[in-house]
Amino acid sequence: MAGDRRVHHTERSKWRLTFRRLAGDAVAALQADDPGPAQQAIAEMVDLACEMKSYDCFHSDDPVEAARFVVSDAVAVLGESVLRQDGVPAVARRVPEQLIGWEADYGWTRRGDGQVPEKETALAVPLARLLTTPDMWRTFAESYLDALDAAGRADPRRPRTVYGSFDQTRYRRHQRTKDLAAWHAMLLDRFAGTPEDQLLDRLAVSPALAGPELTFLRARIAERRGDVTQAATLATECLKELPGHRGYQDFAVEVGAGLPPRARELLSEHARSFSDAP
Repeated sequence: MAGDRRVHHTERSKWRLTFRRLAGDAVAALQADDPGPAQQAIAEMVDLACEMKSYDCFHSDDPVEAARFVVSDAVAVLGESVLRQDGVPAVARRVPEQLIGWEADYGWTRRGDGQVPEKETALAVPLARLLTTPDMWRTFAESYLDALDAAGRADPRRPRTVYGSFDQTRYRRHQRTKDLAAWHAMLLDRFAGTPEDQLLDRLAVSPALAGPELTFLRARIAERRGDVTQAATLATECLKELPGHRGYQDFAVEVGAGLPPRARELLSEHARSFSDAP
């Protein structure tokens, strides 16, 4: 982007082709006798793709779309390679931190349209395919919770001031909770009502998570355990912060929660628009 003379200008203009070629080479190299270098290469390319969403590394309006790089596909083959080469312990040791760092609620392109977003899935989807037994789920979930706690401890301790007061830690934890919502829903479905149910308690109090999505997770845990009163109370809290969130509204109605005035108004408007539709 800055025009470093160590890279010829024609190469800079063809960066997306080079990126695509290197990604293909790395995926092919996973079949080598020693796939370690290829695994590291794919991880670095996914790191770069995540960075490209927020920072202008290249002259492109939407660099991930331009490179035709489907992050979830790359992460899927990476996880399969780690499992095939080094087994479950390596997956539990390496993948949780990657999941926390790479997962993105709305994908990895900037605009969310084009060929790439149509092929993307949450990283929780290929991850779940790797965990084929209850023991694998439990082992991975325990490692994931440890990695999540470590991520929370690594967050900045003090609010950062940028154009006023901006609490970077609060923002990061809110966003992390949204990004990982699909994975947390899978953990809830897998462990609720099982001997591993206590893992959900650890998840619900993780210092790395925050915001209305965490409150919603706690509400769903309470509902699964039959505590409808607590679920309704937490659902109302969610709607006080995000009154127009359809998922929160539907859940609140399901558990008989009291709707805040603004949420009730928005729900009525939605019902009217739906009834007026041809």
